[in-house]
Amino acid sequence: MAKAGRGADQYMLRLPDGLRDRIKAYAERMGTSINSEIVRVLEEHFPEQWTVDNRLEELGNMLSILNAGTEDPRLDEFIQKVEETVEGIVSGRVVGVDPYARDAVSDMWSGYKTRESEAALEEEQDAQMNYTEEELEAHRITGRFEKYAVPPPKQPNPVNDEIHLMQVLPPRALAELAEKLGEGDLEAAAKVVLNMPKEKILNRIRFLQLPIEEQYRRRGEEPPVHHFGLNPFPPDEEG
Repeated sequence: MAKAGRGADQYMLRLPDGLRDRIKAYAERMGTSINSEIVRVLEEHFPEQWTVDNRLEELGNMLSILNAGTEDPRLDEFIQKVEETVEGIVSGRVVGVDPYARDAVSDMWSGYKTRESEAALEEEQDAQMNYTEEELEAHRITGRFEKYAVPPPKQPNPVNDEIHLMQVLPPRALAELAEKLGEGDLEAAAKVVLNMPKEKILNRIRFLQLPIEEQYRRRGEEPPVHHFGLNPFPPDEEG
């Protein structure tokens, strides 16, 4: 996505009452700016079109770079550019293409997409990396990537919440809390929470926020190695 800097095109935008405040509140929570959020949304809905000559020239330049060695990390970028170009021809984003050629490319691309449905699904998931968790959750509910000034309430997830509490709270304190809640003694349960070792809990939360590999390293353990195609549940050594 092109970035708007000094010397970029400027336009006096009139926003409906309250919209600027909503964008500002969302941008502050995301650590961005009003301008960057507006530009990001507009870029998604008004993508730049390409001419076929410029696009092919760009692919040719990348191919000459890749000829120097197959280990060049720009190979992934080249593959992405090829797919973008073909999709651009089919969708009309690439202009200056003969209509018959466009129809032929469209038929071939449709067959390719059918054969590579799993790969297409992964690409779609990768494309969602441009959205925040809130946007993805809004899309799951409404089908639109809506952004709110006030964050929506967190949806409960009993299984994940229970696992998180088991990882964070000391076992004895958790057992005592469960006992008091089971007895319906809310005042005693509140005292259990107040007496919990706050620094120890905070340290556990910080530890769980580390990457998995770092957690294993700090425990002095080797992270598990996943071998695709092998049984993930090997039999017990004693058996």
